[in-house]
Formats: sequence, C-alpha cells, structure tokens
Amino acid sequence: MRKNDNKNVLLAALAGLLFTSAAVAADATDAVVVGVYGGDWEKNIRASGLEQFAKENHLKLTVVPGADAEWFAKLRAAKGRRSPYDIVVFQPDTVQRAQAAGLLQPLDAKDIPNLSRLYPSVQSRFVYDNQTYAAAFSLGQLGLAYRSDLVKTPPKSWLDLWKPEYKGHVAISSPTYAAGLQFFAGLVHALGGELNQPAAVDKAFAKLADLRDNAVAFPDSPGAIQTLLERGDAWVVPYWDGRVFALKQQGMKIDFVYPSDGAVVGAANWVIPKGAPNLANAYKVVNAMSSAEVQKAFSDKSLYGMTNQDVQYSDNLKKQVQVGEEAYRKLIWIDYSAATPQLADWTRRWSQALGGAK
Repeated sequence: MRKNDNKNVLLAALAGLLFTSAAVAADATDAVVVGVYGGDWEKNIRASGLEQFAKENHLKLTVVPGADAEWFAKLRAAKGRRSPYDIVVFQPDTVQRAQAAGLLQPLDAKDIPNLSRLYPSVQSRFVYDNQTYAAAFSLGQLGLAYRSDLVKTPPKSWLDLWKPEYKGHVAISSPTYAAGLQFFAGLVHALGGELNQPAAVDKAFAKLADLRDNAVAFPDSPGAIQTLLERGDAWVVPYWDGRVFALKQQGMKIDFVYPSDGAVVGAANWVIPKGAPNLANAYKVVNAMSSAEVQKAFSDKSLYGMTNQDVQYSDNLKKQVQVGEEAYRKLIWIDYSAATPQLADWTRRWSQALGGAK
C-alpha cells in the first residue's frame, strides 16, 4: 500500500469517528416527557423523586397527566416513530396490547440496572419472547374493604359477600371498571376456575345472580365507592388495599382484608415507547423510578406495595400491606387475552344477573 493510500485510510477513519461523535451529540438531549396518572398519583410521583432526579441531572421535565386509553391511542397513531412521550405508566392489559402492536421498546438491565432488583414473580408477567417490556412499579391489591364499625364479622373470602348478614349493604362494580373486572376474576378463581374457561365463567355469573339481595349499588369510580362507604350505605366493597388504608388514615372507620382465596393485582408499570425522542434519558428516569429509595418514598405516600426487593417499608405500611415475593406469588393476575374480547358480553351478562342498581 502506498503512503498516500495510508493517508486516505487514516482520513476516512477520522471522518468516520467525527461522524459518529456528531451522531452521538445529536442524540444527546436535555429533556424527558413522562406520562403519569393525574391527581394524587402525579403529586406523589413528583414528590417521591421524579422532580429531584430531573433537577439533579439537568433535565427539562415535562409531566403529562392522563390515562392508558389516551396514551395508547397516541402511541398507535405514532406507529413507533417519534413518540409524543418518552415514558408512560401502563396497566398490565395496556402493556400487553401495546407490546402486541409493536409499540414498546424492550427493556434491558444493561440500560436499566435496577430491573434486576424487581420481584421476579411480577416482572415475569411482562416478558414476551424472552424480552422485557415494562418495569413494574406499584401494586394495588384488590381485596375486601369493610366498615369496621358496622360489620360484626369481617369477611375472609370473596364468597363471604353472599352472607345474609350483609344483605342490602354490598357494593360491587361492573366489569367496565377495573375494580369490577378484577373482582370478577377473583370470584371465578374462588369458585375453582379461570377466566379462559367458559364453564367457569358461566358458574360465576350464576353465582352473581344470587347476590341480588345483598347488592345495594354498582359504583364505577373511586369517588362513588368512597361516598357509599362514608354514608354507610355499603358495608363491604371490593377495593384496593392502598386506597382503603389511605381512607383509614384519614379517619374513616374502615379496614381491609386480603381474601383467603387470593387478592387480584392491579399494577402501575413504566414503559418506554418505540420512537421515544429522548431514549437515553428515558432509560435513566425508569432506572431512578425503579430504585428502592424512590419506591419507598412513593409507598409512604400511597400505602401500596412496591416492586423493588430492597424497599425498606415504614412500620405503618408493614403492619397493613402484604408485600414480598411470598405474597406476590399468590396474587391473581387477569388473563386479558381471555377477558378483553369478552368484556362487552360479560358486562351485558353482569347486568342481567344483578338486575341493575337499586
């Protein structure tokens, strides 16, 4: 090879290096856009470390309050190109739908080291074809809320809602509301079946028809449930542990039971959309939100169990909330591949079985 050829090779290599450096510089950003649930959820996550992390890392943080349906629609419209968000919080069913539609960035411990500290029994729910698509965050466990001053014998099982002593004082949500679908999954499980078994679903609807005399209302929001409990119209309601313990902390005469036949899980999970414009920052933020320190701060405020194995819970939370791998392994997870296509029909059958609200 001639001297000039060596020189040309060297210049080409340098040019390539400069191009690579320029590309890296172009990819480096100082912003991150995060979609979170509104109200107390947004307030709690901001105060638990999101804002502090952004400040310490000189990131321009944009928080977009919203909900799964809105975010999913916008991600689907983006088709994996130039997502309007870098990170959003999805429930398990939306994680499943978004992954199936090819809208999510796979997550790896090399980019998000704290993934390795999340409980395996929870994280395994978000693995598809050996790739992980969500970092689980907080776990709301659906069980039985009851008015401690009005109920003489606290319930222990989902099937206790049928007890004559609760006549006219049970409130249950329809499958169109998350708590209602989760309760239905708990009922099917308590009767020995699974949501993907038509005979087991039929058995659950037959059982629901026997609940008419006990049912007083069919609330479809947290506000409606809280009002029923405050008034004493409802004595027993399927509801999430963290929300119940928060009401108890505020002074309501209320308590919570994890059903012996299994609590049903509702999880808030961080996902990164494909086409996230600030991908490097998205990885950093998800890693921070998956840390034991941030999760402990969030649990102190929300009274929910968290997913990092190293969280040191407050004494108040440890006395009330079931946390840890042993408890999490027993949770009932909804099979959304079976439930979602049947939801309209199940809602119709629900109304037929219970005859509408009284």
